[in-house]
Amino acid sequence: MLKKELELEEKINLQEKEINLLGEAEGKVRLDLEEAVDSMRLEIEAVKMTLKELVPNFQEKFNDIKNSVLREVDPQWINKK
Repeated sequence: MLKKELELEEKINLQEKEINLLGEAEGKVRLDLEEAVDSMRLEIEAVKMTLKELVPNFQEKFNDIKNSVLREVDPQWINKK
């Protein structure tokens, strides 16, 4: 092989390694995000269970408030706060 071909092959190998590392990093980020979301879901369920015990008619009130929020709050606006 010519020197130029060897250099190109080495560059290709380095780029393949970089792509593999980026893919692994993306996978770890996704797993970390999934773990964080699962943790938040557990926390929310714990709060809801506590409120069901402490607040009369909690589920009915919660559903009413949730429906109001869905109608009145723009999720894009929340991210700008």
